[in-house]
Amino acid sequence: MDSQTTAAHPPVSAPQSLYSAEAVRQLDQLVISQQQIPGLALMKRAGRAAYDSLRSRWPDLAAIQVFCGGGNNGGDGYVIAGLAAQRQIPVTVYMAVPAEKLQGEALEAYRFAEREGATLVSSLEALPPVEKNTVLVDALLGTGFSGSLRAPMDSAIEHINAAAAPVLSVDLPSGLHADSGTADSGAVAADVTITFIGRKAGLYLGRGPALTGDVVFDDLGAAPAIYPQVPALLARHNGDSLERLLPRPVDSYKNQFGHVLVVGGDHGFGGAALMAAEATARAGAGLISLASRPEHVAAVLTRCPEVMAHPVVSGQELEPLLEAPDVIAVGPGLGKSPWSEQLLARAGRARAKLVLDADALNILAGGRVLAGVQRDDWVLTPHVGEAARLLGVSTTEVSADRVAAAKAIQQKFSGVVILKGSGTLIAHSEGVELINSGNPGMASGGMGDLLTGVIAALLGQGMAPPAAARLAVWLHGEAGNRAAQDGQRGLLATDLLPHIRALVD
Repeated sequence: MDSQTTAAHPPVSAPQSLYSAEAVRQLDQLVISQQQIPGLALMKRAGRAAYDSLRSRWPDLAAIQVFCGGGNNGGDGYVIAGLAAQRQIPVTVYMAVPAEKLQGEALEAYRFAEREGATLVSSLEALPPVEKNTVLVDALLGTGFSGSLRAPMDSAIEHINAAAAPVLSVDLPSGLHADSGTADSGAVAADVTITFIGRKAGLYLGRGPALTGDVVFDDLGAAPAIYPQVPALLARHNGDSLERLLPRPVDSYKNQFGHVLVVGGDHGFGGAALMAAEATARAGAGLISLASRPEHVAAVLTRCPEVMAHPVVSGQELEPLLEAPDVIAVGPGLGKSPWSEQLLARAGRARAKLVLDADALNILAGGRVLAGVQRDDWVLTPHVGEAARLLGVSTTEVSADRVAAAKAIQQKFSGVVILKGSGTLIAHSEGVELINSGNPGMASGGMGDLLTGVIAALLGQGMAPPAAARLAVWLHGEAGNRAAQDGQRGLLATDLLPHIRALVD
């Protein structure tokens, strides 16, 4: 869930901008300088918005515990505590930084909480058990966090996570990196996160979605004219902000909607290629061909007779099949044998648009096939492991900065890059975009093969590669969400096919 408490934002049909921590600091300063709103007033607005969100979500709470750091994030927490005390709600503040070390607006906020009668405990040591109907407020660490949690923050966060109580995080869960979405293993797991001024990219990347709970956004009165002055890190799309396929004319015929050739299915991997081909059909391609090992042809004709199955035992046999297609999808079940390399080498130099997935990417990363090739009309779809191989780095490095990794792959190979994962990124020549779609039940074999087929089908129906990538990722995830209504565990890739068909109609 992602909601907002103000109306001063682009309409829902526009992509949302996601910012780095530094960019949000710049936005904050522009609000202060251009709108003449003092920093303390912004802190009070943030505290008020967080308090209102807390009471709206948990109207029957009996008490509040607020955990405050020493910066502006902690200052927001002190404002929440002061507002609660004003309303005679029992509230205790546990302070990570003693009062004598607080400065500026955080110190003023502390004094407000003190005046209003909040109970202030100047230590995070020996925290008492959390009583029933208590809500915990995490205002320990803000956008400045990086690295790993240290004492006393780590033990306080362990206490928060161990309590059987709901948690509201202020701006972002403590221990989550604001830009990358990487997180310390002990980071706060919130039920609600309220964030201010600009949406931080890390809330939607990597571990972010698993830690934030419901995300509530408040711009604190920032004027719309402020936002274009600071570059965003990402554009976030949802289903309403995506270009869609045009309706089909009454006099349509199959050749108008693209001929897609799927290349893959080495020994023992025929199912991957078949699933990609069937997804291509269900996403609306006019004609679908499949080039695979001879032993898979009978299964293809049995499962999906609409697919034109061609047995190929070499790159030379593939060559005649490369003239007719508008789009070639290479990789599902391709393997890494000499046969696999021959097929990729031939397909990779065809005139048709390309989608590369799975072992096609691993072969490409090896540098023997299509070495140095850059194409504006291909879509590469790596997961983290394949991305690491394409860049010659570790998976840890990719995960530490997925945005940078997606950009680097796109700059190396051109075209469009879809970096799959929690918060799928789409990189192209104009920038990087994010689509949050899907669910954990989709962590099963064959899901990537379906995505490859959907991308190929949309390209075949005339969409430009960036638009096809965006829509395909969203369709794939939304189909997964619909299929998971019967349960996430045990979800199969082929369960998505009827939903893909319904969504592209």
